[in-house]
Amino acid sequence: MKQLTIVPYTAPDFPDWKEMALRLFKDYPADEVERGLKTILEKSNQQTFMAKEAGAAVGFVSTSLRVDYVEGSTTSPVGYVDMIYVKEPYRKHGLARKLFDQAEVWAKEKGCTEMGSDTWLWNKDAQQFHEKIGFRKEDVLVHYIKTIKE
Repeated sequence: MKQLTIVPYTAPDFPDWKEMALRLFKDYPADEVERGLKTILEKSNQQTFMAKEAGAAVGFVSTSLRVDYVEGSTTSPVGYVDMIYVKEPYRKHGLARKLFDQAEVWAKEKGCTEMGSDTWLWNKDAQQFHEKIGFRKEDVLVHYIKTIKE
């Protein structure tokens, strides 16, 4: 691997960011993912960092400041990793950890002393990774929905 850099998101990064987010959320409609990304860009309490190799995007982390309750936190605001993605050939080389570290630096600069994150119950690899880099599992939540009869 050549020299990897992590830089703040800029507008020309949108196509790469969208392409990786579509891989991350492969079960979601593309227009819904794009709307979500554009919503992130409108908020001042969020930041995305792009991992690049020779100028080409190979991963990203999107992080935010949460002032609502974050499970297990004792402070506010809390830095929160909302999304993280690393392209397949760049996995298992420490890049995801570097992206998490960048999100943590950003949150600390914003006055945070804690970081939060989440993943799906079925995603055992992500759970193991979170625990490996110092997160502790706080809770498990199963969501339900029921249609109200007319």
